[in-house]
Amino acid sequence: MILKVIACLTLSLFLLGEKAYSSELRFGFTGPLTGPNAFMGNQIVRGIKLGFDRINDSKKLNYQLLLVPLDDGYEPSRTPSQVNTLINDYGVKAMLGSVGTPTNLASLSVLSKYDIPLISPLTGAQSIRAERSSPFIFNTRASYSEEAYYLIKVLVNDLGIKPNEIAVFAQKDSYGDAGLASTIAALTNAGLKDPTSILQIRHQRNSSEVSHSVADVLAVFPIPKAIIMISTYDTSANFIKQLESFGVSPLFATFSFTGLEALQTKINDTKAKVLITQTTPSLNNSNAPIIKQLKEDMARFGDLAPPTTMQLEGYINALIVGQALLPLKDMPASKEIEDSLKKLMRDNDDSQKQNELSVLNPKKRHIWVQFINHGELQELPLADIQ
Repeated sequence: MILKVIACLTLSLFLLGEKAYSSELRFGFTGPLTGPNAFMGNQIVRGIKLGFDRINDSKKLNYQLLLVPLDDGYEPSRTPSQVNTLINDYGVKAMLGSVGTPTNLASLSVLSKYDIPLISPLTGAQSIRAERSSPFIFNTRASYSEEAYYLIKVLVNDLGIKPNEIAVFAQKDSYGDAGLASTIAALTNAGLKDPTSILQIRHQRNSSEVSHSVADVLAVFPIPKAIIMISTYDTSANFIKQLESFGVSPLFATFSFTGLEALQTKINDTKAKVLITQTTPSLNNSNAPIIKQLKEDMARFGDLAPPTTMQLEGYINALIVGQALLPLKDMPASKEIEDSLKKLMRDNDDSQKQNELSVLNPKKRHIWVQFINHGELQELPLADIQ
């Protein structure tokens, strides 16, 4: 009962608005916090909050940073109203880490209306990277094109799979469109003559119903040696499991957006072999300063759950925002945040430092690949991934 009272009082104070939080700079977030893709949203939020804890604890700013996350269920029809609420009811000055291509695209008109920056959205789609007068979009992660070229390079050059032996399983929306286009471009670059000659399967967003997709795979001969999945973890796992129930288990490959740890958990009882690209270093890389710092901050601020790659991405993006805010001692407006981020990007465009800002240097940006084998995460030489 006491906990309920405290929770109600806390919520009431938050809803009082600017007067109760005059020293807080608020950032908004939209993404799936419930439903089949909740892992993505919750882990990004977890990472951003941990990064903000570090920044606030340092007392280097004359204000505190606060993240206000709202759940859009990864449905673009819900995103604009959530963004509108964040701007008008909570007074956020920028969006940070929001999840998804279709959902972020749906928010752009609202962000443009209020000149609110979109910082580090969780998407690699070119449509979110196009130059616009408004809103300002600040990208930190690798593009889907970069991830696709890396995956195809591994499959074709390192594993000897021919481009016409690869199929694509893609979500039927702007995320799937972007990933499919990037994959076809990469396959064409690797020698594919006719993109229509390979199996291309589409499925509904937020649906784990994949029986028709499985039937499409079983209907072709020969079965593809590799299938690239441009999807989310729940749907991908069901696709893998249903194919395996028919004795079909090709090599699977997928983008970082799928969610490494969530996918691994869901297929830990299968024989599946899955390559998955990552835009952040491996959490097992104890030599990476950012990994060491993440784990130290988790211990310091009481985050007791196992670390995840999406948490790390949110954490890095929060620290980048913190670096951009350092010169702004007083509470900044949205335009000042935008200008400072642009300057930070210019200053670190050719930096050799290996810290959270290294993602701002395109020459230093890396894509890593992880391998799930029979439910276990392994870091093996590519020659062993057969």
